[in-house]
Amino acid sequence: MTTPLIYICEDDPDLGKAIMSRLQDEGYRVTWFADPQDMDEQGNSEAPDLLLLDVQLPGETGYSIAKRYLRTLPGLRVIMMSVLSRNEDLMLGYESGAMVYLPKPFKPEALLACLSGIFGTNESLAQLASAQLSLNMQTHKLAQKDEHVLLTANEARVLSFLALRSPAVAEYYEIMEVMGIDLDHARQNTLEAFMSRLRRKLVGFDRDELTLQNKRNSGYALMGNLIIKN
Repeated sequence: MTTPLIYICEDDPDLGKAIMSRLQDEGYRVTWFADPQDMDEQGNSEAPDLLLLDVQLPGETGYSIAKRYLRTLPGLRVIMMSVLSRNEDLMLGYESGAMVYLPKPFKPEALLACLSGIFGTNESLAQLASAQLSLNMQTHKLAQKDEHVLLTANEARVLSFLALRSPAVAEYYEIMEVMGIDLDHARQNTLEAFMSRLRRKLVGFDRDELTLQNKRNSGYALMGNLIIKN
């Protein structure tokens, strides 16, 4: 199998070079570009196997770049990375063709796990991938190693929203908007019951990896790393 070729488009040079260096150390072929125009003009004659795109880039969004490249390279894989934390941002990423949406900041191991899951690169990375908590938005399955639990569609939407917002607190009204209900006193109890059920479903996983915290009179925060997959 040919070593995968990855294009990184990230306008923060320190982050872009750091990601490139780490992926090269893991055996990937990687080229970093600071903006979309450079990637278009200086890209290798060989088509990339994967695009790792920041969402907010000079002159063009990652969403637009993904759509544009996928029109001519339908087998291309795309990973989005962004500090944007609204549920709408996650949906835009998936609608543009992204397989994974990584909220910034993320650990290098989370990215390596995504790549291993996509390419099935080697045994050690495959083990790393299975060790990472992931939420599949199509099946609503939350999984880690041999453990998994099925969430409802609403639970999956809320958990992905909290993951994108992490480690910041998502206010009560924001979570209820994701759930599709209005915030009032009666339904505050509905939210608390919903979050209690969701917390119980997380019990079987490593608490060092994922913890749902209730910030009194404010909202909820998800602490830890969660990979969101389309």
